[in-house]
Amino acid sequence: MPNGTWKTVEGSNGAGHVSADIALQNTSTHSCTVSGYPGVSLLASDRHPLPTTVVKFPATPAVLTVAPGTWIHSEIRYSPDIPGPGEPTTGNCEPETVHALAQLPGDSAWVPVTLTSPTPVCEKGALQAKPFASGESTPAGG
Repeated sequence: MPNGTWKTVEGSNGAGHVSADIALQNTSTHSCTVSGYPGVSLLASDRHPLPTTVVKFPATPAVLTVAPGTWIHSEIRYSPDIPGPGEPTTGNCEPETVHALAQLPGDSAWVPVTLTSPTPVCEKGALQAKPFASGESTPAGG
């Protein structure tokens, strides 16, 4: 699944957090089965790694069959502007995330993802991720 996107979920801002979808497209010629959560690595504009911690949202992952050309996504939630312990209280809490790498559960390959809107990810890159779901995005307002 070499195509990947990171798009903010419209209307998801609240309590200092925002949601975004990391979506992956099956560009192969065969279907695959996916179940679980994404691996994510945040990257700066020069593509050097930034602190990243993925916390799994407590939910039962569905088993998804992903046909050629179709998408799956994981909704992630993070704080772009509320610093965690030890982070600066003025300016950005962390360097701006411009790119990311995403990984399917149980896979060793990473898919490059460019953010539609670069953002800092506070709390040392803490991302709360939901299991993968079918489709390219979460409905507006999550």
